[in-house]
Amino acid sequence: MSGTAGGVDRALFFAIVALSLVGVVMVYSASYGYAIEATESRDPGFFLRHHIIRVVLGFMLLVVFTKVREDVLRRLARPLLAGALVLLLLVLVPSPLRVEVRGSARWLRFGYFVFQPSELAKIALIMYLADFVERRGYEIKTFSRGFLPAFIVTGSAVLLVAAEPNIGTAAMLLLIGMIVLFAGGARVAHLGLGFSAALASLVGFMYVTGYNWNRILARLGGATGEGVTYQARQAVIAIGAGGWRGMGPGMGNQKYLFVPDAHTDFILSITGEEIGFIGILGLVALFFVFVWRGLRAARRAPTVFSSLVATGVTMAVAAYFCVSAGVCTGVLPTIGLPMPFLSYGGSSSLILLASCGMLLGVSRRQSTFVNVGRSRLEELAR
Repeated sequence: MSGTAGGVDRALFFAIVALSLVGVVMVYSASYGYAIEATESRDPGFFLRHHIIRVVLGFMLLVVFTKVREDVLRRLARPLLAGALVLLLLVLVPSPLRVEVRGSARWLRFGYFVFQPSELAKIALIMYLADFVERRGYEIKTFSRGFLPAFIVTGSAVLLVAAEPNIGTAAMLLLIGMIVLFAGGARVAHLGLGFSAALASLVGFMYVTGYNWNRILARLGGATGEGVTYQARQAVIAIGAGGWRGMGPGMGNQKYLFVPDAHTDFILSITGEEIGFIGILGLVALFFVFVWRGLRAARRAPTVFSSLVATGVTMAVAAYFCVSAGVCTGVLPTIGLPMPFLSYGGSSSLILLASCGMLLGVSRRQSTFVNVGRSRLEELAR
C-alpha cells in the first residue's frame, strides 16, 4: 500500500519516532536542573535515564501491539477495562500499595514499579467502547440499549478518577469516551445530554471540595492569591522569552525552578523557550501528521472496532496536545496533564506507545482487508 513500510503507515511511524526523540531531548533539558536539586545523588541525568528506559520499553510494546490480531484485542477489551476499574478502586483504598503525592493518590506501587491506573483506563475505555459499538450495531442510536449502558461505564471510570482527585484526567476520559461514541454513531442529543450532566458534576465536585476551584476562578478573572496563577505566569514568561527562534537547546532559564513541573506538565513552555515559535510550529506539524494519518487509518479500517480504536487513540493524543498547550499558554486553567510524547512519565509513556502500536496495526491491516466499517467518520468521508 502506498505510504507504508513493512505494512504500516510510514508517515505515522515517522511522526511517532520524531516526537519521541524530541521528548527525550526536552526531558533532559527541562529536568537536569531539578534533578541536581531534588535527587539525593544530585545526578543531572537521573530523569533522562528513567525516561529513555521507558521510551525503549514503550517502543517494544509498540512493536508487539502492531502485530496483535484484532480478534485478540476485542477479547481483551472487557477484561482490560474491568482490571482498570479494579485498579482505580485500589487507588482510593488506603494500603501499602497506594502512592500519594501533593494530596492526590493516583499511583500504585508494585515493588520497584509505580503505575498510574488512569493511564490504563484511557486505552481500556477506548477498546471497550469500540467493542460495545460493534456488538450493538445500530442500537447505539437508541438511548436505553445503546447510549445509556456505554455512558454508565464511561461515567464509572470518570467518577473513580475524579475521586483521586484528578479532575483533569477525569474530564479527558469523559471527552475521549464521547468522541468514540460520536464516531460510532451515537445521537448528538444523547451525547450532549450525557456530556453536560457529567461535566456539571465535575464542576460541582470542584466547587464542593475546593479542589482546583481557585484555578478556575483565576482563569475567569476572579480574585485569587498570587500563588494560584504562579505556574501559568511562569509558563507564559518562558514561551515569551523564546521569541521566534528560541534561546537554543539547553539554554533556557525558566526550568531552573521557576516553572514547576517543567519536565512533566509544563514541558511545552520550556520547549517554546528553547526552540522558539518556529520550533513549536514544527512540533505542531508533527502532531498534525499524527492526527491526519491516524484518522486516515480509522477511515480505511476494515471493521468498526478497529476504526473506533484508531479514532479514539488519535483523538486522545490530539485532545491532550490541545489542552496541554492551552494550559502552558495560559488559555486554560492549570489542570495538570502531560504533553503526549514530550512529557516525562512512566505509565503515560508506556500506554501511549502501546496505543500507537494498535494504531499502526490498524494502518497495517487496511492493506489486507476490504473496508466494511460503518463509523460516522467513514460516513462523513464519503
